[in-house]
Amino acid sequence: MDKSTIKGLESKGSDAEIRESRISRIVVEGYDTSLTREDVEKALRNHFASCGNIIHVYVPINDESDIPNRFSFIYVNGEDEEKALRLNGSDMGGGILQIYAYSFHENYLDDVLATMKEGPGHGRQRTISCNTRLEVTGYDPSLSMDDVESEMCKHFSPASAFAYRTCGGLKSTALVYVIGEDAVQMALELSGRSVDGMNIVVTQVLPRKPIKCGYTNPRTKLIQTYISFMRKIRRIRLRSNKLSLLGEEKTCSFVLY
Repeated sequence: MDKSTIKGLESKGSDAEIRESRISRIVVEGYDTSLTREDVEKALRNHFASCGNIIHVYVPINDESDIPNRFSFIYVNGEDEEKALRLNGSDMGGGILQIYAYSFHENYLDDVLATMKEGPGHGRQRTISCNTRLEVTGYDPSLSMDDVESEMCKHFSPASAFAYRTCGGLKSTALVYVIGEDAVQMALELSGRSVDGMNIVVTQVLPRKPIKCGYTNPRTKLIQTYISFMRKIRRIRLRSNKLSLLGEEKTCSFVLY
């Protein structure tokens, strides 16, 4: 990678701006655990909507009973943390919420959560989660698609990254795909940090799309889905390159999500 490419990936913001782009993790308890995971997540998003951008809501569940954990995690921009903490003691659906900061280096809840993490599971039909999609920004959209994707993959390793073209070059946001909640946590912790001169920020963790599979091994199904997706990306890029070689003035805009 040449010097101009590296320069384009360097952080242009001040230290204060970088701190503001950091993500804060907050623990919430006191909600009704008889609700489904989806209902708890929706209720939490609505309850904290006034605090700013809700980057991610994670509601751990017992993999066998699908009962939500008493603890859930909400991720907001660093400057919005104080607003979220002010909701401590507020009522959500008849439950009084307890809300407190839980920084990424803290781990005293790990033992409690260990029995609630989704495992491989068994049974005739199983719902598994595809790669989790992270919407990221902070790179120089004037760079080549390959350079942006390569640097983001290295930054969030192990991950896959996809940038998208517009008429003026690359879009200012791209997608990074990671597998598992642990990988999501790691990516959120890295957000806004200056690593190798980069300041790539996660702006949103997009909803996961479940796959129904019968007797298929979940790992095998996930790999098949990933390979199929990569082949689709490859076909679209080849078509775009062919149009460019033919002198087409219009540029394809990739909207795959």
